[in-house]
Amino acid sequence: MRVISPDEWGPDLGLLDGGTWREIVGPGTGAQCRGLYDLRFTDDGRSTTLTHETEAAYYVVSGTGSIVDSASGRAEPLSEGSMVHVRPKTSYLLSGSAGTRLVGGPCPAAESVTGATAIPSPAADVWPEITVHHRDNPGLLVPFISQDARLVVWLGIGAVAANMNYVVLRPGERNKEHVHRYSEDTIHILEGHGTAENVTTGEKIPFGPGDTIHIQIGYWHAVAADQGERVVSVGGPCPADVDMLRVAGVDVDQIELPPDAALPAEAGRQR
Repeated sequence: MRVISPDEWGPDLGLLDGGTWREIVGPGTGAQCRGLYDLRFTDDGRSTTLTHETEAAYYVVSGTGSIVDSASGRAEPLSEGSMVHVRPKTSYLLSGSAGTRLVGGPCPAAESVTGATAIPSPAADVWPEITVHHRDNPGLLVPFISQDARLVVWLGIGAVAANMNYVVLRPGERNKEHVHRYSEDTIHILEGHGTAENVTTGEKIPFGPGDTIHIQIGYWHAVAADQGERVVSVGGPCPADVDMLRVAGVDVDQIELPPDAALPAEAGRQR
């Protein structure tokens, strides 16, 4: 487990005209499953055209902008609290006004963030290549994570590799110790101070706003709002933790997925 502070982020990758695109979690940190980047618009601008071999997910921390499907030219507006899911090999770009900030990216991340060949997704009339959601309209609440743990970009909307949750821990709240057998957990702190606990090793690391907790596969862990402040975060396990969803009461076998998506191979194995 690591707590990554903003001064440890990677250099600007040059993908935003009018801002910076920096790696928080990805190949530079040894991540296998999650790509999480800081996208910050210092002026009105847009990204280069982006295409990934894998899914991508984003959260709008502040400001306004849009996501544009490069093939159709269709733009969908984004505002604070918006969450975006992009299917593999979809060509798109992101725009933002000065002061807009997003976190997210392709999962897993490759050495090159973009450059995949754009290929139309099968059944795009049923499963749109780009969907926009909002933190205030979650698909599932997970009480053992916190009293306010919202799954927004999750398996229920067809997201397997790239997920985005929104979690609020009240002062004094600590989530139940848990483990992801085949997923990395990434928790980007938007607000508050607390403690990240690697239960497997006994290590405890303090965190604050702007920090990112990254937990490798197979480590029991918990997050505590033990500094008298509420803690707000986005992120979650990638790929989707089917075990966790089953514990939360989801009938995973009844969830329909896009034709080019499948559950993680490990999800069907018995513990």
